[in-house]
Amino acid sequence: MKKIRVLVVDDSVFMRRVLIDLINSQSDMEVVAFATSGVDVLEKVQLLKPDVISMDIEMPGKNGLMALQEVMASSPTPVVMCSTLTSVGAEATMIALEIGACDFVAKPTFVASETLRLAFSELISKLRIAAGSALPTLKPELAKRVSRKVDSNKVLLIASSTGGPKALMTLMQSLPKKMNVPAVIVQHMPTGFTTSLAKRLGNFGSFECREATEGDVLKPGLAYIAPGGSNLQFVNDHRLSVIDIDSSSAVPKPNADVLFTSAATHLGSRCLCVILTGMGKDGTEGGKLIHKAGGTLLGEEESSCAVYGMSRSAQQAGIIKAEYSITEIGAAICDFLEGGNRAAA
Repeated sequence: MKKIRVLVVDDSVFMRRVLIDLINSQSDMEVVAFATSGVDVLEKVQLLKPDVISMDIEMPGKNGLMALQEVMASSPTPVVMCSTLTSVGAEATMIALEIGACDFVAKPTFVASETLRLAFSELISKLRIAAGSALPTLKPELAKRVSRKVDSNKVLLIASSTGGPKALMTLMQSLPKKMNVPAVIVQHMPTGFTTSLAKRLGNFGSFECREATEGDVLKPGLAYIAPGGSNLQFVNDHRLSVIDIDSSSAVPKPNADVLFTSAATHLGSRCLCVILTGMGKDGTEGGKLIHKAGGTLLGEEESSCAVYGMSRSAQQAGIIKAEYSITEIGAAICDFLEGGNRAAA
């Protein structure tokens, strides 16, 4: 069996040793080299051609963002970033995802054995996914912005996971400057990162974006981002509630199924759901209820997905009206919000 070849980039001797030992202990993975700074990353990528890179953002001198830019410009390779749970680290992570990193993990703030085990288990899983995923090739500016004004009594619901931040940025770039509808977004992301995601998405001008809080009332032109590590649900047709229900580690939180299930109950046919790139099946079960209630679901087509999982699952369940490339789905959203029906490319 061909092993996944990993390049480890981290300036901490302790973290580097732990990562190398952990990766080499996997039957399907091996570390081909390590780097202690961003300076020699590109040379090792070009020489060794790893399948995936684990890269720390915070490094002295040439940091992970600088190294990531060089790699994506010269030798595009799947990268999973390791970020601290700070506002600076979260902002840097959003920039890394925009540059082209496939995903990220939050570094543990202390080295208790259980904390390390969970963090590194997540990293191993994401390295496997990234090694087999399609690299994001579409820049937000490649999406042509819809110029007309959009009014509707519908509510836009969006779900995404692996590759989602980049896809969401591209989508926001393609939507009209002012969307006169409310939107609710579930992006699988840990606590501490969704505030920065909302800030980045708001820069594109389609929606004013903010992290949702308890009791938020839907307003046209506002996009509410489900808080990392919590779930979001409708309590009626215009109010949201942040909930922290227990779930297994296999169930992502925030969870699109939780949001969609409540939306089916309170909004019914007013739902326009969009399922973007992501690993797994989140959104399918709740999407079935929305479909049954008369709502519409659109999906991102495989050609532009970093991981064609969530959209594929909904498509196979027979609930997706049509699929579109991420650069085309914005125009389709506008058509469906206004009651039209844009043919898939």
